Amino acid sequence: DLFHLNEKEEEEMQPYFLSPFKKNLEYFQFTHYTKDINFNILYSLCKDIFEDTIDFVSFSDKVLDHLFERSNHPQIKNGEIFIALFNDIDIGQETKISGIGIFKLENKNKFIRFRHSDIVECAIQKGFRLDSPIDKGCLILNTHKESGYRVLVHDDAKVESEYWKKSFLEVDYINDDSYQTKNYINLLSDFSQQVIFEEKGKKIQTEFISNCLQLFNENETITEEVLEKELLENYNAVNEFQTYKKDYSENTGIQFSEIFDVSSSALAREKRKIKTDIKLDTYIQIKLDINRPEASEDFLEQGYDDEKKMFYYKVFYNSEL
Repeated sequence: DLFHLNEKEEEEMQPYFLSPFKKNLEYFQFTHYTKDINFNILYSLCKDIFEDTIDFVSFSDKVLDHLFERSNHPQIKNGEIFIALFNDIDIGQETKISGIGIFKLENKNKFIRFRHSDIVECAIQKGFRLDSPIDKGCLILNTHKESGYRVLVHDDAKVESEYWKKSFLEVDYINDDSYQTKNYINLLSDFSQQVIFEEKGKKIQTEFISNCLQLFNENETITEEVLEKELLENYNAVNEFQTYKKDYSENTGIQFSEIFDVSSSALAREKRKIKTDIKLDTYIQIKLDINRPEASEDFLEQGYDDEKKMFYYKVFYNSEL
């Protein structure tokens, strides 16, 4: 049977299920290895429910059967599955749309429950806290049907659970501005670590990736010409980057566009992932501000001390903050 929520329950539970997707608006779409998305089981089921050709209980049963079939690895945890039909989801468009949420809760917490009658009783029980993140979830939005819908995916595992995204959902990234922004930054970050760092050291490598992010911040559109003139030429790395990009694309299967608009949300996400700490073997760390690439150039010097036979960094400043 359907489980209907009263108004108070809906107010409590809806933010619990939907809040993970507000933090990460990175869209995927259903795919299938045959290139015909109609063979994707979840895509076909969602199309049936959106077109009202299947009742919601039957739809939920089939989704659960599909998840059970794809959860045969011994390390996959048991859990509780919630399947919900949402109306009027606001994703920043002119009109609100419907969507389907599939959520898996795996990690229960212990809590004390009290009963008050003639005497006070208490029992230790297990359940799910509404102030803790859901373990796994997806939100399928009723838009862009022909290309595989728009799908938001959440996985709270430290290491992404392959079965959830690839085996159960069978989704892939959408090659849009967000996709290009994310992958170009990853490419440039890898290039800075594998090439710039090896040739010029940590200080220059940090300057390079900081200048890269500043370039993305200051330009609405990125082209190969902009990358070369405003970043790569400053490090005499144009040819090396083109070779590295070609090999990177072949190894990862990522298709890079020659021109794309910068996605501010993707830029913010990737910026948080980049580390600019200089860790030294003398148990000292220097943390550089990724948003101020000129700081390391103006106020940080690197050299070698002949007397101590050791490298050193010299830091200039006016006052401690």
